Amino acid sequence: MGLFGLVKSPSPQATAYRDVAARYQRLRPIRLWLNNELVRRLSRDALDEGAKKLGLLRSGVFVFDNEDETSVLMDYCLYDVYRKGRNVVDQYLADCPFDADSDEMTCLRAMQQATFTLIAILNVEPGVGCQVRNLFTDERRLLADVGFSSTAEPGLVLLTRLLDFDNFVATSGAPLPLGILSNDELDEWLRELRLGVNVDRFDPAPLIRSCLRHGASSHVRYESVDEQLDTQRRFDDGAGFPPPGTFAPQKRALEKPRQGKPVANRRCRCGSGKMFKNCCGKHAGQLGNGDRKRDREALAPW
Repeated sequence: MGLFGLVKSPSPQATAYRDVAARYQRLRPIRLWLNNELVRRLSRDALDEGAKKLGLLRSGVFVFDNEDETSVLMDYCLYDVYRKGRNVVDQYLADCPFDADSDEMTCLRAMQQATFTLIAILNVEPGVGCQVRNLFTDERRLLADVGFSSTAEPGLVLLTRLLDFDNFVATSGAPLPLGILSNDELDEWLRELRLGVNVDRFDPAPLIRSCLRHGASSHVRYESVDEQLDTQRRFDDGAGFPPPGTFAPQKRALEKPRQGKPVANRRCRCGSGKMFKNCCGKHAGQLGNGDRKRDREALAPW
């Protein structure tokens, strides 16, 4: 047997993870583009309603402790603020239907059927994501998120919205880390989650408000492109995957809560690619009644 005969072929699990990484890489920019399109359809009154429910609207002004809370607000408004029985995702599907087999429709269907839940990190799959357990359904799934694959810690609990893509799940982009909880703390969060499922339309606002009060949004930051490339090189030197480009333009990492006001010269975490001060930061702390005309022009109604 020659030397090449000694080289082991990839395991079925490694092949499956490589397929997931490639599909995640293909779908993620489409999800970001769709998310931007949906955010542009949010009207001022929808933003006001969402901010009020999350405790981010005070005397007609949006008040954010950090720029990460803008992503939490946008995520809530996209999925949980309704007009005529539809949220923005439902309305976009009605207005802009895509081919049934297109990647755009795959993403929109996953967004339309997204579920809000608690998950716990079971173990990390380098270069792909994490194995997680849905604490509400007790289901185990592969969460595709390259950032988490290098920063998440087993036992970490997150409150998040999950999008199901059959062979993996992904967050909607605004997860709220709760930390590693005791059994009593976990039972209390699950009790609060179960209280909301017996109504016609589940509203996660009370849970999100509780997370924000405990500073959960400040446990999430986005690394620079250079930091991502260093991490990607470490994976490439090892198992040989993920494929080039799997890393998103901004990668999620967990850190200790930080203090102070938003840093204006960071990329906005809504995924637009713009600087925070030129995107969602334009409205942070300055959306009074005098700005309504400007906002109506900047935000297309839905």
